[in-house]
Amino acid sequence: MFFSIVKRKLSKHTLFLGLPLWVLILVLIATFFIVVILSLYFICYRRRKSYKPNKNFCLPNPIASKHHHYDSSRLSSLDRRLLSRNIYDIEMNNNNNNSNRRVQGHPVLLSDPWSSGTVQKFDVTDLEAVARYLPMAREDVWRGCRFSLKEIEMATNGLAQENVIGSGDYGVVYRAILLDNSRVAVKKLVSSSCQDEDFIAEVEAFGQVRHRNLVKLLGYCIEGTNRMLLYEYVENGNLYQWLHGNSEKVSPLTWRIRMKIIQGIAKGLAYLHEDLEPKILHRCLKSSNILLDHQWNPKITDFGLAKLFGPEWGRIIMETLGYVAPEYASTDVFTEKTDVYSFGILVMEIISGSTPVDSHQHEPYLIEWLKSMVVNQKIANVVDPKLPEMPNSKELKRIILIALRCVDTDITHRPNMGEVIHMLEPCEMLLNNSCRIRSETPHCNYLEERAAALSGDGSDITDQGESCSESLPVNDVGNDTADHEAL
Repeated sequence: MFFSIVKRKLSKHTLFLGLPLWVLILVLIATFFIVVILSLYFICYRRRKSYKPNKNFCLPNPIASKHHHYDSSRLSSLDRRLLSRNIYDIEMNNNNNNSNRRVQGHPVLLSDPWSSGTVQKFDVTDLEAVARYLPMAREDVWRGCRFSLKEIEMATNGLAQENVIGSGDYGVVYRAILLDNSRVAVKKLVSSSCQDEDFIAEVEAFGQVRHRNLVKLLGYCIEGTNRMLLYEYVENGNLYQWLHGNSEKVSPLTWRIRMKIIQGIAKGLAYLHEDLEPKILHRCLKSSNILLDHQWNPKITDFGLAKLFGPEWGRIIMETLGYVAPEYASTDVFTEKTDVYSFGILVMEIISGSTPVDSHQHEPYLIEWLKSMVVNQKIANVVDPKLPEMPNSKELKRIILIALRCVDTDITHRPNMGEVIHMLEPCEMLLNNSCRIRSETPHCNYLEERAAALSGDGSDITDQGESCSESLPVNDVGNDTADHEAL
């Protein structure tokens, strides 16, 4: 009786398209379940998307060192230093265990400057042991992050003014603290001329570079018109501040420290030019782009950034500051020898404590001034008066001659950075390694001959030149006549 009544009611046609009641009920139930399933799927999808991990740096053709295989028995002292990715990560780690120590007796010029990031330690005592640590090092080298604008704003308190720690040619730098409490420096770039894809490709290539004398790029952000780079935090200011912004009568930059800075810059630049494939040109090498840690180790920053802003941008900056090579100003063709010229100007600036451009005439003058001091045998007047002690005369002349060779107007006479590293070695070290470097291009005789030509007599470095010439053949690179004409 009951079932017949229910069956009769369910079979009754409704006003909705004349469908039986039981059909309409089934349609409503099916619709309800479909809506529930779709809602659950949408919620799960949103959650999974919100927790999606940051993208790692990944290039189809990553930068690779040219020195994958080597015979340690045939390496010269220069080759050992230039096996960069094989040894420089380890050198960088071994020299950072005291990175939090402050410089004794001298104030830090920045109120809150950058600091070095944490690195993994390796216990390596010789070059031959590097091979078994290389996979471990590479595991750390090829990583970087793409950050969202929201993450950057959280780390910098909304890009607050109180977190600004500097500004430069390419943008403003902010102090930032990430979620893991690590400190980084965020550079918010001014508008770049390249497309998003080109920007990402270039930045990810820079992010794969690792060297103890280069500031590490940790990540980047690109959203809308915002383009930012995240660097390791280096605490001790930049070289320009220590050379020209220090009000003390005696500079904490002793001659030994200045030579350490010059050698570190040379090694970092040589790595960019000679150990990477493809090579990276700095394009804007100057004292404000050399950061210093508390052990006075130099770290080059902003390498390659000029490429993101177009050639005209970098040329105007370098011309204004007096670091630009004459051939670049006339041809707009930038090569590694153009970087070498900027390095030579930088060496003169470090030695003399003078800026490359005359503050009154706003024209480059450092090269001509230094040459006139050498020709008039007033070489002692070249040294920064704030130096606590006068350097050895032989050492001073040697460094000045290296700087002058780097700024030779004939680019074929300029050394490459690998040769500069060799030239910066004391002659005593060259003699100790003479059996290994006899086949390389020597420089001791060249420096001795140039010292005689520039100073008029060269008597105080004759002994050094003769001792070197006993083991090294005469160097035929360079042109004394051209240098005389320049003087």
